[in-house]
Parts: sequence; C-alpha cells; structure tokens
Amino acid sequence: MRISSAQIQQLALRAMLDQQARLSKTQQQVSTGKRILTPSDDPAAAAGLLGLDQSLSISKQYQDNISIARNHLQGEEAALDSITKAMDRVREIAVQGNNAPLTSSDRSALAVEVRQRLDELLALANNRDASGEYTFAGLQSKTQPFTVNSSGVYQYNGDSGQRLQQIGSSRQVAIGDSGTAVFRAIREGNGTFATQDNPGNIGSGVIGPGTVTDPTAYDGDTYTLSFPVQTPASATLSFGDAIGTNDNLNYTLQINGTTVYSVSESGTPVNTLSGLASAINTGSATTGVRAIVDNGTLSLVNTAPGNQPIVVTESMSGGSDGDADTVTGYFGSALTGTSAASANLTYNNTDATNYVVENSQGTLVTSGNYQASSSISFNGVSVAFKGTPRNGDSFTIRPSAQQDLFSNVEALARALESPISATGSQAAFNNAMSRFLANADQDQEHISTVRARIGARINTIDSQQGLNDAVIFHVQETRSRLQDLDYASAITRLNQQTVGLEAAQKSFLQIQGLSLFSLL
Repeated sequence: MRISSAQIQQLALRAMLDQQARLSKTQQQVSTGKRILTPSDDPAAAAGLLGLDQSLSISKQYQDNISIARNHLQGEEAALDSITKAMDRVREIAVQGNNAPLTSSDRSALAVEVRQRLDELLALANNRDASGEYTFAGLQSKTQPFTVNSSGVYQYNGDSGQRLQQIGSSRQVAIGDSGTAVFRAIREGNGTFATQDNPGNIGSGVIGPGTVTDPTAYDGDTYTLSFPVQTPASATLSFGDAIGTNDNLNYTLQINGTTVYSVSESGTPVNTLSGLASAINTGSATTGVRAIVDNGTLSLVNTAPGNQPIVVTESMSGGSDGDADTVTGYFGSALTGTSAASANLTYNNTDATNYVVENSQGTLVTSGNYQASSSISFNGVSVAFKGTPRNGDSFTIRPSAQQDLFSNVEALARALESPISATGSQAAFNNAMSRFLANADQDQEHISTVRARIGARINTIDSQQGLNDAVIFHVQETRSRLQDLDYASAITRLNQQTVGLEAAQKSFLQIQGLSLFSLL
C-alpha cells in the first residue's frame, strides 16, 4: 500500500498531539493535586466522591448548628446567672427586713431596692440574643415574653414551645427554655405543700414552711389548723320540776345571740357532744362559731379570726307554778324558775392553749396542747410554729401550687411596704416573710435545675462536636484516598511523557526533512 507524505505527516502530528494532551493532563493533576479531573477519569471513584462531598457538607452544617446552639445556651446561662445573683440579693434583703428592730422607714427603704431588683429580673427575663430574638419566649421569639398590666399582674405572652437544633444525624438539642418553664412552673412552699396564715389572725403565731416526714402517709389534702376554746360542756341536759304538773319547761341555747338549739322537758334532748356540736354548727353561718368535739371535750372556735368573743347563752322558760323548777344546761348553767332564767358564758380570744387540725371534709385529724417554738405533726407532715396564736386564729396547709418568680418578689415588696401597728399585723408580716423565704428557696432551686439542664445540653453539644469531627476526618481521609494524586507516580509519568514527546518531535523533524530531491 502506498502512503503519501501528507498522510505520514498527519499521523505523526496526531500522535504528537495525543502525547501533548496526556502530558497536559498529567501537568494539571500535578498542579491541582487531584487524581480525578473529570468523572470519566474514574467513574466509580467520581460517584463515591459525590456521596462523600454530600456527607462532608452535612457534617460541617451540623458543626455550624452546634456553634449556633452553644451561643444560644451560653446566652441563656449568662442571663440565669444574673437572675441567680439578683435573687441572692433579694433574699438577703428579706432576711434583713425580717429583723424586728427595723422601723417602717427602714423597711420602706428596703422595699425600694426590692422593686429595683424586680425591674432587673423582669429585664433579664426579657433578654434578647445577638439576633434580637427573645431568649425566654418559647417559639414566639419575636414577642416580648413578660409584661406587667395596669393591675400590676405579671403576664406571659410567649408559649411553652422549645426550639430544637439538629446537631447530628440522629440528635437534636434544645437551644432554649420557655418563660413558663423557667419563671412560672415553680412549686410554692416547700415544693410539696404550702402554709398560709389567715389574714384576720390577731395573735403572734408564725407558721413555718413545714416538711414531709413520711411521703407514704401524706395524702395531699388541704388541712385547717385552728386554735379553739375548750368548754366544760357535757352531753347531759337535766330538767327538774319538783311539784307542778302543768309546767312545760323549755331550754334554749344561743350562740352570739342566735338560737341554735331548743328542747322542752316533754321532748328528747340531745345526749351526745357530737349531736350538740352538730346543732351548733347548723347555725355557724349566722353565729360565726363552730363546735369541735375532741377526746370528750367540746371546743368552740370563730369561723373568722378576730377580737370578737364567743358568748354562749343558756335560758329556761315555761316555769309557771312558782316552784323550784330547774334546768341544768349543757354548759353547766343552773337555771331556776324563781331566780335566773338565763346565764351567759363568755369566751374571749385569749392566748391559745390548744389546737385542732381538720381535713377538707371537716373531719378532725389531730389535736393537742399548743407550745410555742414546737412542731405539729400529722399525716406524714410536720409544721413548726413560733409565737403565740390567739383563740380563733387559723392556718391552712394545702398542696403546693405553681407560682411565678416575679409575683413572689412583688409580694416581698408589698410586705415591706405594709405598716405594722399591732401584734396581728406584726405576725402577718413575719408570716409573709417566712412565706417569701420558702418560695425564694424554691425559685432558686428551680433556676439551678434549669441551669443544670443547660449544662447537660452543652456537654451533649461538646460530645456531638467531637463525634462530628471524627466523622469529618474519616470522610476526608476516604475522599483523599479516592481523589488525591500520588505525586511520585505522577512526576515519573510526567517525565516519561515529556521525554516521549521530545523524541517524537525530533523524529518528526527528521522524517519531515527526507526527500528524493535531496539525493539527486
């Protein structure tokens, strides 16, 4: 076959261009450090690189999310740290204000600082992060969470939602807490039950927050602790009619001027203390007096504390023959038809010597002699008392409800601003301070719990960040094996391709110079 000179040149030129292309590709690999420049270089490895790049991108996004979550949590922690310090100061003020020698002016000055601290607490609860979003508004991050209405009531405008951040393929972390969870969902009292004095108390009794001594015996009921007056009442009513046969003696019992029981000698008198107590209690709404039977003793107590005495009046009527008709009343009054037809027994609100505890159904739970600076225990709880209550004073022990931190501090300010003019108001102040201190302990314990949860989340973030780093390192290592160039092999190949190209170029020049004319 005859090959023309043009064809020979074209073949030689194509071979040199192919060598130049291979050399150029090797040069690009060396300059970029990448083995695969196009998917066609290694289709299988190129497909693997796409998956690895996607995994790497996702892992890096998780790391960015971790930075965002850490910033949110650290901002929340800083706000709660400031709140803790402010509450520490408020508690110090309460302890100082509960000191008896302080004057009204001294307490008013302390109240001013309490209100300043309250403003500080409100500002911290409305804290914003670097992006301008409210930290404690739940999912309503653009809404100011806490405001005060015209009545001085603290309102929450956010929700109970919790924002979550994805920090791993199967792990999310909460990056904040709602205002309800931080500032409102706080148990009052000792966390299980709360104690409350009656605002009408006139004695100096102060009740403590109490403790649960036996959780299995505590039933969560509401109890009323009262200080009644013991009476000499018996279960016997005696009619005496010596001579007359037409008499119809009547006995009437009045409490504070209101008739609560009456019976004639032809009737059947009540013959138990519990029956007599029931008759008295039927008129409690009018008389303002309740009867309690305990261990064979009938006691009387005002339904509302105060200075009003309890007046028991026993009277006789129906003696018409002028004989020595007599009635001996339940409370021991000796009534005759010829002399006294009625007798009054007055029970004043003196210092209490006895107490009774009743449940929400009015059933007597326990009773005893009251001693100052002692504890009263029943149904798995123990409540300490100091001071001396007056007969008629009462206290309530009820299951703890939820309170908000701001209202508790507001109550402290009001207590410090209230004037103290009598024993009852002094006791009311002391009870308010005791109540605040118990609630403040719950506030601070709750905030500490929230901070502990934040710390646990930050630890989770740190752990996940390390795991993400390990994943990123592994992906990058695998990607490097697929993509990175073996420089030693590439440079050797580059040298070989360079030498080959130079040899081809020189031989092409020599072959191109051959001609029959040069031999003639």
